[in-house]
Amino acid sequence: MSKKPVATLSAGLVAVKGQAPAPAADTTPRTPFAPPPMKAKTSEGQEPLNFRVSADFRRAFKTYAAVHDLKLNELLRLSFEAYCKNQND
Repeated sequence: MSKKPVATLSAGLVAVKGQAPAPAADTTPRTPFAPPPMKAKTSEGQEPLNFRVSADFRRAFKTYAAVHDLKLNELLRLSFEAYCKNQND
């Protein structure tokens, strides 16, 4: 059995920190990665509405919506319409 030959590395193939060659002139420069700004997922013609409520109110609101088979935004819209109607009466 003969030994396999040991590969020798050419000095030009080994990277040495701080001694990298300059990039080619036609190379696109690196730019820091910046993820695109996040947009809330909205349905056509709808915008997000964010605010904080107490834990008790949140639980009661979600429970009422679930019991009455309403989406949260539907319940909010119906509640606001009822409030506005009451104010005008």
